[in-house]
Amino acid sequence: MRFVRVGFLLILAFKVVVSPVYAGSEIATLIQMLHENGTVNDAQYERLLAELKQNQQMQARYKQHLDAKIAAKGDPSEAKGKIKGGGLAVSSSDGDFTTQIGGRLQLDAAHYSGQPKMGDGTEVRRAYLTLKGTMYRDWGYRLQYNFADTGGNGKGLLDAYVDYKGLDDLDVRVGHFKEPFTLHEATSDNFVTFIERAFIAAFSPGRSMGVMAHYAQRDWTWAVGVFGEDVSEKGRTSDEGWALSTRATITPIHTQNRLLHIGIGANFRDMGGLDVVRFKQRPESHVTDINIIDTSLVSDASSVSKLGVELATTMGPFSAQAEYIRAHAERKGLENLDFDGWYLETSYFLTGESRQYKHGKFGRPKPKSAVGKGGIGAWQLAVRYSTIDLTDGSVIGGEANAVTIGVNWYPTSTLRFTANYVDVLSVDGGLYDDMEPSVFQVRSQWAF
Repeated sequence: MRFVRVGFLLILAFKVVVSPVYAGSEIATLIQMLHENGTVNDAQYERLLAELKQNQQMQARYKQHLDAKIAAKGDPSEAKGKIKGGGLAVSSSDGDFTTQIGGRLQLDAAHYSGQPKMGDGTEVRRAYLTLKGTMYRDWGYRLQYNFADTGGNGKGLLDAYVDYKGLDDLDVRVGHFKEPFTLHEATSDNFVTFIERAFIAAFSPGRSMGVMAHYAQRDWTWAVGVFGEDVSEKGRTSDEGWALSTRATITPIHTQNRLLHIGIGANFRDMGGLDVVRFKQRPESHVTDINIIDTSLVSDASSVSKLGVELATTMGPFSAQAEYIRAHAERKGLENLDFDGWYLETSYFLTGESRQYKHGKFGRPKPKSAVGKGGIGAWQLAVRYSTIDLTDGSVIGGEANAVTIGVNWYPTSTLRFTANYVDVLSVDGGLYDDMEPSVFQVRSQWAF
C-alpha cells in the first residue's frame, strides 16, 4: 500500500513540475512536503527542484518569445478600429481582415423657370450605406444599398461584388457593379464637379451583373468585362441581353501639380430578346421627371455600340475635362441609327486646392484648411457646356444644348454644399421643341 502511495505522489510531483497549470510556488511547496514526509530522498528532492527551476526558465523564455511575436504582428483574435474618411474602419491586428462602413447623403432642391412647366421641389437624391473590406488580404468585397426611392437608379441594391487582388496590379471582379465606360461615370457622384452629370449620361450603361478584369498602374489603366443586365431586370419571358465593355486610360503627364489624362472606352450590348432601346435625359437636374430629350422606345434594335473618348487636365487649382460619345443602334430590317453628344467643363479652386486623381478617375477634394480647424474650407467655381443629339432618321428624340455655372464649398473633406444654374439654350425637335427651361438647384452632401 505504501508502494502505491509513493508511486502516486511521485507521478503527481512529476506532473506538477512539467505542467504550466500550477504556479511555481505551489510546486515547490508540494516537493518540500514530499521530502519532509520521506516520500522522496535527498537526491530525488534535489533533482525535482532542479527540474522545476529548468521548467520555469523555459516557460519564461517562451512567454517572452510569444509576447514579442504578438507585439510585432498583433494578435489575430484582436480587432483594431479607427475613423477613416469619416467612416468606421475595423481591421484584425494581423491585417488579414478589414471592414469599413461608409455612405453618402445628398439632399437636393430645385427651382425651374421657362418652358416646359416643371414643378419646383426637393428630394433625397441619394442615401447610400456602403460596407467594404478585405478578406485574407487578397480578397475584397463591397456592398452598397440606396435607401432613397427617386426612380431610375433609385432604391435598392447598387454595388454587390467580390474582388480578387492577389495578382499584383490586376484585379478580377465578379458581381453587380458599373460597366467600365467614360470618365465622369468612373468618377463617383460624390466628386463630380456639378450636381448632375452632363447630357451624355444618357449613354451610360450603368450597373450590370458581370465579371471584369481591371489593371491599374500609376500612369495607365485598362478594364474589360462581360456583363448581363441590371439586377432589377427580372420576370421577362425573353432572353436576357449581354454586353462587352472596356476602357483604357493613360496619363503622359502626372506630377504633383500637373496632370494630362487621355482615355478611350467602348461598349457593345446585344439586346437579347428585348429588341428595344431608349435614350433620354432630364435638363441636367433630377428633381423633375421630365425628359426634355427622349427617343422613346426604338423597336427592332438588335444591338447598340458606343465609343467614347475623354481628355482631362489639371494645372494646380485649374482643371478641365471633355468627353465625346457616339452611339450606334443596329436594327433588324430597318434603318440604323446614330446619336452623339459631348461636353466641356472647367473649374478653379479659389483656395488653391487641386482635384485629386488616381487610377483613371478623380477623387475626394481635400481642403487645405477645414472649417472647425481655423480654416474656410475649399471653394471651387466651375462652368460647363454640354450638348446631345438624339435625332436621326425617323427617330426625333431632340437635340439639346446647355450651359451650367456652379460653385462648390467643401468645409471639410466629407461635406459639400453646391449651387448650380443650368440654362438650356435650346431644344430642337422632339416633344419639347423650341422650349428653353432653366434651373437653379442646390445640394447638401455628406459623404463618409
